Order: sequence, then C-alpha cells, then structure tokens
Amino acid sequence: MDSRLSEADVVGRVQDMLLDTQDVQDFLEELARFSAESMSGPHGQIYSGITLLRHRSAATVASSGEHAQALDEIQYQFGDGPCLRSCREGVLVHVPDFELDTEFPDYNDTVLKNGIRSVLAVPFELPGADARAGLNLYSEKPNVFDAAAVESAISYVRQASKGLRLAVMLAQRNDHAANLRRAMESRTIIDTAVGIIIAQNRCSQEDAINLIKSASSTRNLKLRDVAAAIVDSAGGGPLTTHFE
Repeated sequence: MDSRLSEADVVGRVQDMLLDTQDVQDFLEELARFSAESMSGPHGQIYSGITLLRHRSAATVASSGEHAQALDEIQYQFGDGPCLRSCREGVLVHVPDFELDTEFPDYNDTVLKNGIRSVLAVPFELPGADARAGLNLYSEKPNVFDAAAVESAISYVRQASKGLRLAVMLAQRNDHAANLRRAMESRTIIDTAVGIIIAQNRCSQEDAINLIKSASSTRNLKLRDVAAAIVDSAGGGPLTTHFE
C-alpha cells in the first residue's frame, strides 16, 4: 500500500477522471486501474476490481486488467464471494489467506488455482444513489493486508466514494432522461396512429386506442410497433418527436 497517497491526491485524481471519462463504465475502469496502482507497493502487485450493483440484480464489473476481471467473475459463478458480500451487505470483508479460510470453500479453491492468496473488499459509500458498490483488492501473497493496509484502503475508498457517487447519480439521471425520451417518442407514434384510425373509421379516441391494444395482444407485438405499422401503411413514414 502506498501510504504517501494523501486524501487530496485521491480526490484530485478522481475529479480528473470524472471530467475526462465519457460515462460511468469508463470512469469505473479508470478508477479500478488507479486503485491497483495506488494500493500496490513493497508487498507486490495488487489487482483491483470494482463491483457495481444497480437495479438490485444488475452488476457491472470494472477491473485493472484481465486477471482482475477473471477473479471478479469467479464470484458470479458461485453467486457469492468476499467482494459480492461486501457490495451487497455494505461490510468490509478480509480474507488474509485463502488456504486457511473456510467461509467460501468452493470459491476459495478456484481463486487459489488462479494464484490468489488474499483479498480485501471494501464497500463504497453511496448514500442517495440507487446502487451498491465495492472495491476488490487481490494479492498473490498471503497476509498482505495488515491493519495499516486495511485502514489505508478504507480511507482511500471513503474519498473515492464521493466521485463514484456523483458518477452513478449522473448515470441514473441520464438513464431517466433516455427512458423519458423513448416514452415520449412512443407516445407520438401511438397518438398519430390513433388519429389515423379516427379519420379512417369515424370512431372515438377510446375506440381507436382499443383497436391498437387488441391488435397488439393478438399479434403479440408492442403497442408502439403496431402503431408504427399503422402510420407506415397510411404513408406517414418515420416520425420524429420534437423536443424544442
């Protein structure tokens, strides 16, 4: 562990990453690489992964490299492991030596075959964000994460959490905006189809909507797809929703 890394260094680097990356996935990848670089030291190379759980079951993993990526994915094969548990429950999980650990027996055997002897998983603090995340630190040597290393990792994650929280919240807002835009575009197509049916059949708006719903159910298609076919058959062509 690099004890020379100050809180100001961490905050400054994380801020730079937020400005330089295009989306939350890019930010996570940069943060994973920076974490591995920062935590490595006299005891050797540290491999880093970041587990991000969103929408309860969705998981996005960012890693410092292919080896760390493979180590993180082992957990998903078993549905449990130090990093997943840390992320899900918001607790620090430390395995000093996988050869002596009995908490995750199946997972331990597989990790040992991949040359890893110890791991430290630290949860990020993400209040207000609909997500949970954890920093996963792997070492090929046992007992690498002593008390000082654990404290250093906790401090590091506390500072990095601020940037990660902002990235996740921005991603959530972008997702919300994209979903809203898609909903408005669908509404435009459906409303246009309703107008066409009213004009062709001299029926009410309710009757027109029911006709589209009936066709959707019968053909097992989405309302938007049925509506688009109606507009296309009427010669309306592709529609554009104007947000100005």
